[in-house]
Amino acid sequence: MTAVTEPAAGAGDGSEASRPRGRSRRMGVVFWVSAGWVVLLILLALFADVLPIRDPEAKGIITGEVQRFESPGGNAWFGGDSTGRDLFANVVYGARPALLIGTVVTVVAALIGGALGLLAGFRRGRTDGAIMTVADIAFAFPGIIALIAVRAAFGNGMLVFIAIFSILAIPTYARIVRGATLSLVEQEFVDASRSLGASGRRIMARELAPNVALPLVALAFLGFAIVITLEGGLAFIGLSLDETTWGKLIADGVAEIRDHPHLALIPATVMYLTILAFNTIGDSLRQRAAPRQAVTARTVTAVPPVDGHHPDPRGADGSPVGPVAPTDAVLRIEDLHTRFATPGGVVEAVAGISLHLRRGEALGIVGESGSGKTMIFRSIVGAFPIPHVERRGSILIDDVDLVRLDDADERRVLGTRIGTVSQNPLTALNPVRRIDTQLTEPMRVHGGLGRQAARRRALELLEQVGIPGAKQRLREYPHQLSGGMRQRVTIAIALANGPDVLLADEPTTALDVTVQDQIMRLIDRLRREEGLAVALVTHDLAVVRGFTDRVAIVYAGQVVETGPTEVLFERPRHRYTVALLNSIPDLERPSHSELAAIEGQPPSLVDPPRGCRFAPRCTVATDRCRDEAPTLQESDEPGHHFACWHPEGSDRGR
Repeated sequence: MTAVTEPAAGAGDGSEASRPRGRSRRMGVVFWVSAGWVVLLILLALFADVLPIRDPEAKGIITGEVQRFESPGGNAWFGGDSTGRDLFANVVYGARPALLIGTVVTVVAALIGGALGLLAGFRRGRTDGAIMTVADIAFAFPGIIALIAVRAAFGNGMLVFIAIFSILAIPTYARIVRGATLSLVEQEFVDASRSLGASGRRIMARELAPNVALPLVALAFLGFAIVITLEGGLAFIGLSLDETTWGKLIADGVAEIRDHPHLALIPATVMYLTILAFNTIGDSLRQRAAPRQAVTARTVTAVPPVDGHHPDPRGADGSPVGPVAPTDAVLRIEDLHTRFATPGGVVEAVAGISLHLRRGEALGIVGESGSGKTMIFRSIVGAFPIPHVERRGSILIDDVDLVRLDDADERRVLGTRIGTVSQNPLTALNPVRRIDTQLTEPMRVHGGLGRQAARRRALELLEQVGIPGAKQRLREYPHQLSGGMRQRVTIAIALANGPDVLLADEPTTALDVTVQDQIMRLIDRLRREEGLAVALVTHDLAVVRGFTDRVAIVYAGQVVETGPTEVLFERPRHRYTVALLNSIPDLERPSHSELAAIEGQPPSLVDPPRGCRFAPRCTVATDRCRDEAPTLQESDEPGHHFACWHPEGSDRGR
């Protein structure tokens, strides 16, 4: 591939790259004091047998008899209990069951509950319902009753307590991880991974799991503290383990609290400080975890044609109506319909669209927000913001129909033949994975490259898209790059396996004007040098005119006009296209001139107008426009089609 010498991104674009890197947010003194307490407690519990302290029976290395109810002092640091045992030794040895139960329960519950929550949040639908129903039942069942019943049957063994506490804790972890996953799964980096052909299992393991890991660890520390609290409470009512625990020490000391308060207060203070330390660590980690916001595992179904009020794409004689895709088109979309259910009803977001792209050609897709531009791209790659979607029609890459492929074959095509560039490069990149990992993964999964070969190729791609210091950038995270550099990285990922088609969904939305120009020139250069077929969704008509060969105007899920860029800008025929062009500010007009606007709002796609969908906003609409939907017809200029009963320049329009 030929290297592209574009201006370096990050210089003068509000670059985060110019800020100091490598400084992590400090955790604070309280965090480190809490961590120190936990470490000290773990060391004492692990090495109690070899430390110079008495064992619970006062037979340790330290000599000197401990008296009953002895006050804290040099002979016995925490004093003696009612039987003359060293209270300090009992507190240290009592840490063992607390830490053991807390660790095992936390690890088991976090792993099982986290996996179930991740699966429920990603799969949704019946899987989510089944998992959450079981979790709700577990929540509703009183834990104390389960503990008493199991204890009566199996005794007070450590395994009994671990099993009960784990079963009771799993639903909490599952519910919290599910909530985090539901929010993460609608991020663009999940869409980007799916569009690169990643399987659901890989998305869960490589994209979602790292993002929920830190919140899960934070929850685990809080859960650890809860387990210690529960054990202490159960011991206080006589349901604890047979061995020495903090709860038992507190319960035994309460009887003598009036005359010898240290017997209960010292172990209670140790337990309190331990719980406080784990809570502090958990809260600090939770606050440190970057917030992640709310495409799920989707059921994308290919359905046979259905009857409806949409115009038949063929005429009465069976001949095609509208633009016919040339035989050399690399991408052909034919009569595509995309439907999904919403609380307000069934939405047909894409309604009978037909488009095509040749190699080396750039197609601009233009329309208002909500017109269905982005949904066309989502329909191509099968990535939707809702779980169950129906697609009807054909999406052909050469002669391979994506609508009718199974999941595995579709992933292979998406990973090698189609590249995507999303609107927001910050959300399109996984925030917890380094650039090299995200860039090399498509090459290793679909291209079969080894680690070193993929890394060399990644370095070439970063240099090709004009990123300075490419070798250093490979080791960085998305937040360390400027907006322009992040977008260049997403372009590099899209080019990783040498695709035939590049789908760019408003790739300059989050960038300033100078970087926008750099990115568009980069995409245009790559198109010309690599022979890419580029489809560009944008609101910016100036970008469309400067960087595309053909334009498709989309309104309410339908293509209403399409043709060569210059023809469409100079001689538009559809009234909606004319209105869009009239809305472009004219700098030659007097200052304070009123801007032209399209009156009204786009129609609801739950119940669209029966005839022309633009008729309610059109100034020349007639009864025919409101009752009969127009079909695409060719103008006097080759390749220029429009769907309008009273086009610009007709007698009705004059």
